[in-house]
Amino acid sequence: MHSEQRRETSSLFTVKNLGIKVEGRWLWRQLNLSLPLGHFIAVTGPSGSGKTSLLRCLAGEISPHEGRITTSHSSIAMIHQDLQLADGATCLMNALGGALGRHSFLSTLFSFPASEREQAEELLHSFGLAGKERQWASTLSRGERQRLAICRTLLARPHILLADEPVASLDFDWADNTLSMLRQNMAGQHGLLICSLHDESQVSRFADYRLHLDTSLENGWSFQPVTPSPSR
Repeated sequence: MHSEQRRETSSLFTVKNLGIKVEGRWLWRQLNLSLPLGHFIAVTGPSGSGKTSLLRCLAGEISPHEGRITTSHSSIAMIHQDLQLADGATCLMNALGGALGRHSFLSTLFSFPASEREQAEELLHSFGLAGKERQWASTLSRGERQRLAICRTLLARPHILLADEPVASLDFDWADNTLSMLRQNMAGQHGLLICSLHDESQVSRFADYRLHLDTSLENGWSFQPVTPSPSR
């Protein structure tokens, strides 16, 4: 999977000699990866190892201090830890925000197309938010808000989905259901899911590969296939 070992012609992401530093200290550098289609990459590591910085770098929100990223697809979306919801809007309108990239401002000024509303409602139902379509986002629990942010991001239909601890506020059952749905959604469209996780059991049950960030490692990172758990 290292780009030096073999070149993945179908890769969505190719990372070449990537490096990030904070306050003059390198978190990791010389990161070389070729990330293939249809897989779940878990990003793990202790706090402060640069997991969020890596995801934001892959999303194009920040620039690396060295190296470059190339991608064969421009459809990228990210689920942030701060969720970035519109608290003064309903759950349905927040979810529909994911479809804005497919429509002009004028076409959505008064209403979204029926097909978009239908898909948004289906996603809300799948993530346990049925009956809350007209409820203000500000009135939801933290776990409900996290699931709403996921609905909005999935409605954007990205081929590359980056998720920064997307199940941190969910109970065990919802965390498992959510990771399963994210995995199925991205695999179904032959996309790429890159997700930071803290729970080792979640990594072994859902991820195909692990990118581990740790300053104690050579260059601050390692990349390996995940051995699936027996229950997978």
